[in-house]
Amino acid sequence: MTATTTSPPRILLTGVTGFIGGSVLTQLLDSTSPSLRSAPITCLLRGADRAAKLKAAYGDRVNPVLYNDLDDLATTTAIASQHDVVISTTLGYHLPSARALLEGLAQRKKSHPSSEPWFIHTSGTSNVGSRPISRAWVDAPDSPDGRAFDDAVDDIYAYERERDAVEPYIQRTTELGVVDAGIELGVCTLVVMAPTIYGVGTGLFNKRSVQIPSFVATALDHGRAVMIGDGKGVWDHVHVEDLASLYELLAVRALDARGQGLPRGKKGIIFASAGRHSWEGIAQGVARACHEAGLLPDATVESVSLPEAAKLFGASYPTEPEEAMIELGLASCAQTIPTVARSLGWSPVRGDDAWERGFRDDVDAVLKERREKSR
Repeated sequence: MTATTTSPPRILLTGVTGFIGGSVLTQLLDSTSPSLRSAPITCLLRGADRAAKLKAAYGDRVNPVLYNDLDDLATTTAIASQHDVVISTTLGYHLPSARALLEGLAQRKKSHPSSEPWFIHTSGTSNVGSRPISRAWVDAPDSPDGRAFDDAVDDIYAYERERDAVEPYIQRTTELGVVDAGIELGVCTLVVMAPTIYGVGTGLFNKRSVQIPSFVATALDHGRAVMIGDGKGVWDHVHVEDLASLYELLAVRALDARGQGLPRGKKGIIFASAGRHSWEGIAQGVARACHEAGLLPDATVESVSLPEAAKLFGASYPTEPEEAMIELGLASCAQTIPTVARSLGWSPVRGDDAWERGFRDDVDAVLKERREKSR
């Protein structure tokens, strides 16, 4: 049913069967915010069995809507046009589906002139990552840790636009396309640029992240934990539940105050970091966790070249096993300062203990996944 001007503001969430999206859904459903508790959450997904599982778990709080896939653009636009806030946590490098969502929100705004629809897009900090192994892109050659970006100080959009003209990267290109389409269509956009995400997801489906589990899977396949080059590249991290709490905060702002106080468009690219690590630190954490579980003979970490890494991680990392993609996602420098999120009231609570426990959790998750696949 199409929402009317007297209906509660409606939220559409994509990617609900994924790690981030499932955790965001749980966070929104558990929220004490009156706006979120009164707003039905539509979940755009594939598979009648998945839709049935959502309804069985959450009842009338959710409204599963089926579509064919990300290329089902007509359905995507039609569903988005019935909503006030769209939170997209599907693939961050599929621009046609993101634009379809934005076109739907533009239709919503046209049919309800008093509304102010918002599109919250999920991206990642590899977009701003230096490449210290290949030296193909180095932002701060005099700093061993690379450049640190502050979303309240630096013009992130301008940096990404300039860089993408020289070194296209599909996730960055998609993010820029989202911002530009929002401006073109008159729809408010806000991009959450997440760092390494860890922890156990709280959704019904995928409960594990990508980067650290890839290190785990590669260690198990190779017989030893590995790092790429010297592993000195520095990144940030955030627990998935802390990240989900940021989405809750943004959704409440968009619903309650029409987004008042939220950055948007070219200024609306924000970070979500809560801690910092090196890739060597990740490799060491994986080595410890695998050794303690009796899966590796010792906790030694082996350094491998970038070409070797592209082969080793090819089976576990969800991109093309190209050296540039592997370096950006698993060996780059991408330090970020989430000044905007903090100023909005975001306060992540999980620290070093949770980070260390995350390695054991990811070992368990990879083992469970392999057991299920072997049945």
